[in-house]
Amino acid sequence: MSKPQILTYVDAGASDWTACLMRTIGHQLQAGAYEIRAVMADDIRHDPTLFDDAVMFVMPGGADLPYCAALNGAPNARIRSFVERGGVYLGICAGAYYACRELAFHAGTSGAICGKRELRFVDAVAVGSLPDLTGGRLYDGTPRTAAAVEIRTTDHLTPTPLSLYTHYHGGCLFDFGGEPGPDTQVLAVYTGMAGTPPAIVAARVGYGRAILTGVHLEISERECKDALRGHSDMDAHVHVCHRLAETGATQLAVFRQLLAHGGLALG
Repeated sequence: MSKPQILTYVDAGASDWTACLMRTIGHQLQAGAYEIRAVMADDIRHDPTLFDDAVMFVMPGGADLPYCAALNGAPNARIRSFVERGGVYLGICAGAYYACRELAFHAGTSGAICGKRELRFVDAVAVGSLPDLTGGRLYDGTPRTAAAVEIRTTDHLTPTPLSLYTHYHGGCLFDFGGEPGPDTQVLAVYTGMAGTPPAIVAARVGYGRAILTGVHLEISERECKDALRGHSDMDAHVHVCHRLAETGATQLAVFRQLLAHGGLALG
């Protein structure tokens, strides 16, 4: 009998952190219970059995426009059908932008990426990047625009709200234009921004669920340091890794709760 599968998108646009994400997810799961499978756009487009044993589709951080180029149309329709029939979509950073009704990335600048998106799992505008969290710097893909930011969970995710530092690199907040709808929950908020806007949200989609996070709970102090090795300015940014270490155990616990929120059996 086939194992339930966790499908992780690794095609154009997926960041170098994707292998870290797959590894971290795998380490949290009940031993031998799942298969974590890397998938390409062609698999989504052409493999008729791809979603037969799937329980979760993971869209990692990276870049939204390559996702659009590869998946708009029939592939997105298949992803949406999978979720509506009971599957779970986990979108992280770019994967979160991609699954909102609309995104506003660097709106008002020459490099702005704005517009509606097809999946529309969450009825919100994904707004970023968030220079309030990075000393006034807009995301540019370099370590200087990464940060360890404080978030606080809500009782929709943890029985008691938890405050923790987690890795941030260009992610979004979720603007509902008011209160979120009845099928949507705010799971965590950014405490370092005025109004404590949503940092992690979840929404019911048909019989399934979408979980979107603007931060990288999967990136620990160790992975942060590994990513900085070889950079000429490592010493200027290693403080981000040190800050993550302060609440590393809580960060991992919250990531596990996020996976459990998606219905996965943890080890």
